[in-house]
Amino acid sequence: MIRDEFPSLRGVAYLNTGTNGPLPRAAFEAMCDELERSHREPRIGRAAFERFLGDRERARAAAARVIAAQPEQMALTRSTSEGVALVLSGLDWRRGEEVLTTTEEHQGVRAPLDVLARRFGITVREVPADALLDAIGESTRMVAVSHVLWTTGRVLDLPALAERAHAVGAQLLADGAQSAGNIAVDAPATGADYYTVSGQKWLLGPQGSGAVWVRDDRIDALWPVLANYLGLEKGQVGEFKHGAARFDPGTLDPVTVAGFRAALEWVEGLPGGRAAWTQRTLDNASAARRRLAEDPRVRLAETQGEPNALIAFTVEGEDDTEALTLRLAEQNVLLRFIPGTPWLRLSVGAFTDPSEIEALLAAL
Repeated sequence: MIRDEFPSLRGVAYLNTGTNGPLPRAAFEAMCDELERSHREPRIGRAAFERFLGDRERARAAAARVIAAQPEQMALTRSTSEGVALVLSGLDWRRGEEVLTTTEEHQGVRAPLDVLARRFGITVREVPADALLDAIGESTRMVAVSHVLWTTGRVLDLPALAERAHAVGAQLLADGAQSAGNIAVDAPATGADYYTVSGQKWLLGPQGSGAVWVRDDRIDALWPVLANYLGLEKGQVGEFKHGAARFDPGTLDPVTVAGFRAALEWVEGLPGGRAAWTQRTLDNASAARRRLAEDPRVRLAETQGEPNALIAFTVEGEDDTEALTLRLAEQNVLLRFIPGTPWLRLSVGAFTDPSEIEALLAAL
């Protein structure tokens, strides 16, 4: 029943949810309805504007539920990277202040940090994940890391990092691109000050969707760097909206917002809701790991932290992972390689069928 809602799964082994998840039929139909309405009906007038704002608030509330947060703590974004950039660019920095991160961060974290280093003269220090906790010191102003590392699927201990960071007066920014929708997330319980969400990956939304959570006591200290009419209270310049909606980057595409909202609500409406969806995802990942481990040519990356559905591995005798990924794609097996590392990476979902793992092993 679940797979019938994803036409894009037909004829392929879809093993790259960590880049883009398949779009469910409910999201596609919501996007088509929104686009068709904007063509058929006036996009002006009170009713049209109330519908436009109402769908944004439904999307905001649905995104909040994914990470056990409150809607007023959420800003809608167009990607996880945009959420990271909104936070990093919204703080007042002084030359020499240190941001600590890992050596395995995605460019969605590293690129905004590079801009800050060049613009304000801050120090960006990259350390191995194992050394992260001990590296937090008196000069650290922020720890900016992924909850789940995109390279190997390692899950970082955010509560421990938050406790150490707060003890020295630093803040914690968590990139949730590979966590929300993959594992159960309670953003407030992590101790993070900011937590980003990617829409198009594990949450099955369209490209250009996402959100960022801002802890209540951090909202007023963060500048809305993309200040706009919709972030103002009743349109009054100088009066930001209450809560994190002030950080929304302007007029997000209503079609994209509709798809994001519908994808989130569709999962919630399934038997058992998101909790059951997450558990099914983890069950499928465990089964995939067991099956891959049976192949003598496959070496799985060590799992650290809680289990999740992002699986990194190498194949004996296959050093050119980019070329191998292309050859697998020719056999309709879709996964990815991680540049600068020896890893191939597959990511499964609640919709993954055992036959897709068998297709990968047969192709190998």
